[in-house]
Amino acid sequence: MAAYFQPIESKQAQQEKRLRTRCKVYNVQKMEKDDWQNFSTYSDKYYHDHNFKQYEQLPANRHSLNLLWTKIKEVLVTTTNKTVPCSFRSSENRLPKSKSLTSCYTALKKMNHLLLKFCTKLISQSIWPDEHEWAQLSEMVQQIIKEHHLESVVLPTIITMNNVRPLKRQLLTIYKLIYHKARL
Repeated sequence: MAAYFQPIESKQAQQEKRLRTRCKVYNVQKMEKDDWQNFSTYSDKYYHDHNFKQYEQLPANRHSLNLLWTKIKEVLVTTTNKTVPCSFRSSENRLPKSKSLTSCYTALKKMNHLLLKFCTKLISQSIWPDEHEWAQLSEMVQQIIKEHHLESVVLPTIITMNNVRPLKRQLLTIYKLIYHKARL
């Protein structure tokens, strides 16, 4: 008879493994004016507390340059760790999605929600958004077109049996354009 056991990791080893598999990402874009003020205040305090004034009079050579860069990095990293908000991501998901890509996803979600109101089953039963709801939806579509720099389109002010199918095709075309933009 043979038995195989998985090695038991200590709590410390588990913690170290967890730290190795995640990446710290600084959310600089979420910083407000007062956050930047705190960053500046803390870096000035760190500069004075650790006597960085002594490095201002170093001779101009490669060794001094390397020392200065090391000290500047020390100030920046310490200040950033203390004042800048951060989040942790898994090692596979290091890079956050770009703002343009997430805006495409948001627009696709809105357009998909709109297109669900124009499914064939509802059109065959003559059920589509009323004038008031369509005015809001039409404004949303125009805003999406403007945000994504698409060719402007003229949408009808009232939806009727005569224009509902061409309108659906037009909305699908806009959806597909945004989808292709997101894939680029």
